[in-house]
Amino acid sequence: MRNTILSAIILSFAVTTAMRAQDVLYIQSPGDTLTAIPSDYVLCYNQDDDGVSVMLTTGKSLLLPGAFNVTQECPVAMPRFASYRFNNKHNDQLFQDAIASEDELQKDTVHLSVAQIGKYLTASFKLSDEDAQAWVGTTRQVSKVSRQRMESPVTYTLGHEKWRLLQIAEDEAGGTSYSYIPFGRQVTVSVDFLTDHPTSQYNVPRIDITTANGLVPVSKENYIEATISIDGGGVYPDMPTTDMLIKGRGNSSWGQNNASKNPYHFKFAEKMKPLGMKAGKHWILLSNKQSGSMMCNALEQKASALAGCAAPCHIVPVELYINGKYRGSYNLTEKVGFHNNSVSLDDESCAAMLELDTYDDEEYWWYNAYWVETKIHDPDFEDGDEELSFDEWDVISDWQTALNTLRYGEPDDYTGCFNVDYLVSYLFANELCFNSELQHPKSVYLYSENVLDNGFELTGIDDTPWIFGPMWDCDWSFGYNVDNNNGTYFVDCAQTKYYDVWLQPKVLGLWYDLRYRSQIVDKAYYTLWYKFMNDGRMQELIDYVQDYYDYAAPSLKHNSKSVVSERDGTNYLVIVKRAVDWFRKRANFVFNSLTPYDIEEDPEPTWPVPYIIDTKDAIHLASSTSVGDGIIYNLAGHRASNGKWNLDNGQLKPGIYIIGGRKVVVK
Repeated sequence: MRNTILSAIILSFAVTTAMRAQDVLYIQSPGDTLTAIPSDYVLCYNQDDDGVSVMLTTGKSLLLPGAFNVTQECPVAMPRFASYRFNNKHNDQLFQDAIASEDELQKDTVHLSVAQIGKYLTASFKLSDEDAQAWVGTTRQVSKVSRQRMESPVTYTLGHEKWRLLQIAEDEAGGTSYSYIPFGRQVTVSVDFLTDHPTSQYNVPRIDITTANGLVPVSKENYIEATISIDGGGVYPDMPTTDMLIKGRGNSSWGQNNASKNPYHFKFAEKMKPLGMKAGKHWILLSNKQSGSMMCNALEQKASALAGCAAPCHIVPVELYINGKYRGSYNLTEKVGFHNNSVSLDDESCAAMLELDTYDDEEYWWYNAYWVETKIHDPDFEDGDEELSFDEWDVISDWQTALNTLRYGEPDDYTGCFNVDYLVSYLFANELCFNSELQHPKSVYLYSENVLDNGFELTGIDDTPWIFGPMWDCDWSFGYNVDNNNGTYFVDCAQTKYYDVWLQPKVLGLWYDLRYRSQIVDKAYYTLWYKFMNDGRMQELIDYVQDYYDYAAPSLKHNSKSVVSERDGTNYLVIVKRAVDWFRKRANFVFNSLTPYDIEEDPEPTWPVPYIIDTKDAIHLASSTSVGDGIIYNLAGHRASNGKWNLDNGQLKPGIYIIGGRKVVVK
């Protein structure tokens, strides 16, 4: 113990977050309770048949009735991490797992390198003791669920539910507060984000495509032969020169000349993993050719992932070169459809994906309860390669059943035809981002894993309901081209009602009914908004705006020097500042407009309140001690003198003593 000379009874000490065994007093109580007290807090302690009384440096006493063991050596084994990793399954921007080695797990520090945009991570872990628990601060950590911003090292406490550490601090009123926090082994995890120090010239990966004919692709219908190579920029894996096919894609974003910044669709003969992403044959290069739009797809897909939407796409900014000439800053992402790298199903034999889209460059049909133009996106019945158990009419029939139930059934019936969770998350992400594509509608996807399980019309029975998603085509969001047609982003519509700007009554009817006909949907919608605003996801979205810009900024600036006609010279630092403000205003506006419901929440773990009393009232726990018998203790808790005492009798050496339950300085 430290023999610091004290002249006042009330003192305040800071709790150290990493303690050596000799710096802590351990007290065991029944029920596997272990109380740890920093030695800086302890003047002395007394133990008798009733329990333990600890005199604190603040002039108070901590009572622990029933405590049976006091020691300065930890009496229990501290748990460790048996495994610790960041799994790509639970981190939407992470393509490859980051795994702590066995050697790292034996230490009290873990260092991992992570290749992802954004600084939030969800850890997957196991503890050496299956009954042990992990905490960050006083927040319980759940493997594969709890999420932390890992920009700075994060310290975990690994202990048990009834292990606690006494904390003394100054409260807001200037007094002294006493509380317990989790106690156990301290393990600090630090993360090296590779996006903080990329090796490429413009930070992001560089993609080089060389066409066999030496020309830039000019057709959306016909592939041309080409090769692709990728420099991952020290963040993502490189790809050596690989054969592939490439063609144009897009509707309003497609241009008919080589000078345009066109989007492209390319495919491999076999499934490949560019940038370490999930293996697939089909890939998309989004051009983001509208001025100011180069962050839009990334932000909306992040919102989609945070909302829990089905199969959100992954957006990675890249520098694109075709035949050696720079084409601009693009996004590499998956092609929407039944592919292992997009919507991944165990069995596609009865599955179908629809697209609601007003563009008439493909076959579509619109005879349904809302007369909304609909296409069968997957499967391609003309391809002939799929082993299908259904035909076009089965798809149409299942879709008609769902829409008829929505429009003509009882209000809650349609919740059996649509997956409510995915419907709510899809509506949430679109309203949060003010995605104007739903007005047409355009680029709206939904799928069913089995179109043969559609039950009977108007019954709402569907064993495999329709799932809205993936979300797609996000450059007409965030207030773009609405009301004043000024073509800017993150200026308008932050406080505009989403359903008040629809142009086509039939579309308005569809989305209004999906959103408002059922109270089940309405409550689920409010619940998602409530949790999103309070569980950290809103802050993660806000932080992602800056994180994405910090990584992509050199590429965004370089884009203005491309050979294409759309040389976007937008100052994206201004976009970042506007976006952060816009998201906050937008989220608060929508949330405050919702009908509130009572939310059932998991109770937060609570810690017992320390039993603190005045020191003079704690003497009864020490049967051999009373205020009147004159026994004098030193700071180690040992008797220094018996009988009546006198400061002038010279019997005591200079120092600090406990006399009658009070500290006395003898000079």
